[in-house]
Amino acid sequence: MSVYKNIAEFLEFINISNEDFTLFEWKPPSSMRRFDLDLNIVKENPVSDIFFHKDKGNMKIVYIRKHNLIYTVGANPKVQYQLLEALLEYVDLKFNEIYDVEVILSYGNFSIGLFNGFKQNVEEIIKNFSDLDLVKRIQVECRVCNKVLPLFVKRSVIENAESHPVPIVYVHRGHAILCFIDRNFQHRGIELVNITG
Repeated sequence: MSVYKNIAEFLEFINISNEDFTLFEWKPPSSMRRFDLDLNIVKENPVSDIFFHKDKGNMKIVYIRKHNLIYTVGANPKVQYQLLEALLEYVDLKFNEIYDVEVILSYGNFSIGLFNGFKQNVEEIIKNFSDLDLVKRIQVECRVCNKVLPLFVKRSVIENAESHPVPIVYVHRGHAILCFIDRNFQHRGIELVNITG
């Protein structure tokens, strides 16, 4: 089964925090794992409105700072980063539709239990993720693997781009390809690229 269609099976956690504490956390029902160290590392990065990725070997972590909040998701390494970014974008949208977080936080002495009801929203988002039309699946050819691979690209990346085609780097199996995606979500070229870091 596709990771995209069954993303719930591959997620480890979703967390919404500020600098001081966690406002909301979702984990699969059977999970007893804690991710405090990962969340502390995420909080060290002060840059806002840019997605960051961490590959821990057994888990991918994606996070972004928005509106004084830090949204973080952890998942199985099989999940492409663009899927996790799309999930966090939508979680941010829904969280801020439901809660006026700035006003709530301004009171200072509130119970984080106030956000517990968001669990139902997150579970609906996860359950219906593939129906939300947040990403497009594009077939790209990797000349190194000699295979056609599925590349998931957030709609927002292409639709909000200042120019087209949009370059997307797809790292897989120890190498990377640079894919150029046009405004119709068609690839217009693919190149093998060198990796460093």
